[in-house]
Amino acid sequence: MKALVLGASGATGKLVMQQLIKKNIQVRIVVRDSAIIPTQVSDNKAIEIIRGNINDFELVKIKELIKDCDTIICCLGHNLSFKGILGPPHKLVFNIVVKIIDTIESQNLNPKFILMSTTAYTNRKLGEINTVGEKIVFSLLKFALPPHKDNMLAADYLVYKIGSQTKIEWVAVRPDSLFDEESKSNYEIYNKKIRSPIFDSGKTSRINVSDFMVELVTNEKLWDEWKHKTPVIYNKFNNEKGSVQ
Repeated sequence: MKALVLGASGATGKLVMQQLIKKNIQVRIVVRDSAIIPTQVSDNKAIEIIRGNINDFELVKIKELIKDCDTIICCLGHNLSFKGILGPPHKLVFNIVVKIIDTIESQNLNPKFILMSTTAYTNRKLGEINTVGEKIVFSLLKFALPPHKDNMLAADYLVYKIGSQTKIEWVAVRPDSLFDEESKSNYEIYNKKIRSPIFDSGKTSRINVSDFMVELVTNEKLWDEWKHKTPVIYNKFNNEKGSVQ
């Protein structure tokens, strides 16, 4: 089994890569030509490193990137700097999602596709609605922060353009406020948001997000439950066992 991880140098992407390797899954990653790669990554025979700016890859290059992969996990995001937030490319995630899906369709491939999304995304198909306050805040974010709009467009593309009446199997995982935690803990998965991401946000550790995404890769029953959906993941801050709802 082989998985392509996009955004593997990011805070969540690197955890996804590590957990895939622990499951004995071969990993392919894409890094910029100028990126400095840690020795533990470059020397790991389970990791194949492709250099280049994926945003500049033509479809033929995307085809080579994904043709032998069973799963594609996209943890791409914008750098948390002034240039990264306000500078181009403003539609990094959306453009990559479209390129990958177009390539899957045109080449008759069938990898699983997992997108790391956010609870800021409102899935109207599920009947999720925003309060007046949330609508105001999200409108401001959409106008002032290109990365927010980018993430919304990417999820909308999967939900509305691709949908469920297709051979392409995808899941868009929606964590709430992300934080770092050393080890996996109990967490819950919901079909819909159960709290406001603006006024009553929950918390989700990056390692739990990576654990759930890797479980989607390896657990066919779990995949069948959540494919073509936008599951929401929250940490469970008590002693009870995490559940899937």
